[in-house]
Amino acid sequence: MVMRIPENLAPENYPLAWLADSWEGGGVLEYENVPAAAYLQELHIDNADGGPYLRFSSEIWLAKEPAGAVDKENPGYLTYKSLTKERLWSSATGYLRVNPELPEQEEGARVIEAMVATPSGNAQVWVGLIRGPQLQLATDAIARSQAGAELNAAKIMAGSVQSDLFYAYDMEAFGYEMRSYLAGRLSRAQVDFADEK
Repeated sequence: MVMRIPENLAPENYPLAWLADSWEGGGVLEYENVPAAAYLQELHIDNADGGPYLRFSSEIWLAKEPAGAVDKENPGYLTYKSLTKERLWSSATGYLRVNPELPEQEEGARVIEAMVATPSGNAQVWVGLIRGPQLQLATDAIARSQAGAELNAAKIMAGSVQSDLFYAYDMEAFGYEMRSYLAGRLSRAQVDFADEK
């Protein structure tokens, strides 16, 4: 599938162009206090309002099927179509940009920043690097409401492989040390999200 590059993307954000699209897929989530479970994800990244950033929204649903139903060799869209949404597990919205004030780093990497807010009661500042179709981000700058989820730090590694977006999300939360939480694979959306499962 041909990558769609936004026409009005700010030049400093060209390294992020490969991310701008609607994505669907899924994977397996598991943590110290959360048993392994299959999940579906929809991720939308765009620059529709023309600002010097990309905006994104993500929604993750637990699947009715067990974790073993996820075949990690399948493209994201096949995982998405093979699972059934049971209930919304988490959502997030925010902004992503290349830091326009910092020069190119070693081997052509650029510093990226993200601001993320979740309905679970926290807001996060992420910083990382992007080089070609690979990125990594980390946060330990997290503001939490009085009843907000106890997230202390997190990191994400992601990359494009065979046109799919592979990613792993590790976190330090709820009194546990940093460890794997989510691992998934997303494909560029094959159908309109209005056609809900």
